[in-house]
Amino acid sequence: MREPRLFPETERSPAARIGGILLCGGRSRRLGGIEKGLLRLEGKPLFQHAAERLQPQVGWLAISANREREEYGACGFPVLPDLRTGFLGPLAGVEAAMVALPPSLSFLLTAPGDAPFLPVDLAERLYHGMVADRRKSAYAHDGVRGQFLCALFERGCGALLRGFLDRGGRRVEEFLRETGATAVDFSDRAADFGNVNDADDWDRICRRAAQGQGGA
Repeated sequence: MREPRLFPETERSPAARIGGILLCGGRSRRLGGIEKGLLRLEGKPLFQHAAERLQPQVGWLAISANREREEYGACGFPVLPDLRTGFLGPLAGVEAAMVALPPSLSFLLTAPGDAPFLPVDLAERLYHGMVADRRKSAYAHDGVRGQFLCALFERGCGALLRGFLDRGGRRVEEFLRETGATAVDFSDRAADFGNVNDADDWDRICRRAAQGQGGA
């Protein structure tokens, strides 16, 4: 017997069934605790660049943030603090987004809020890779390494995530493995996943923006 498809055969774009969360809730210890998502690039905060890339790909978008929530909220997106105390990492932000995900949506797209050049087809390619391999989740692979924060999860992964966090799990890669995630090839867009882990990363992002290489 043929397994049912997640969406009807006639549905070309999954955007209307996907919610998105930009992960801005970390402590940025390697950069002295600055709020990376609020670094300004060409007159706008980094997270706003990321939001502009993601918003057309999803039916709902929110920001995961534990500090400077008013500044993040100024752009009009819902701002979700972690449900657990102690800065437990990006998966705590994913958990909060799963709880807030509108009931009409079936999937959650995750991405870092300090990545201003995210692929404009991130959600679609992750979705099709997930459906093709009949998995509950998928993540981007840039040809060299997994971009584990750029992932798509079936809504049902929320219960798995709660259990994972309750057991002390913290690493995104480990949770993806637990959900049986498939890796989706983005080697043609590897540079689009650049984010700010240190001062050199920030310099590279500024140079790319100055050269008008934001990508399409």
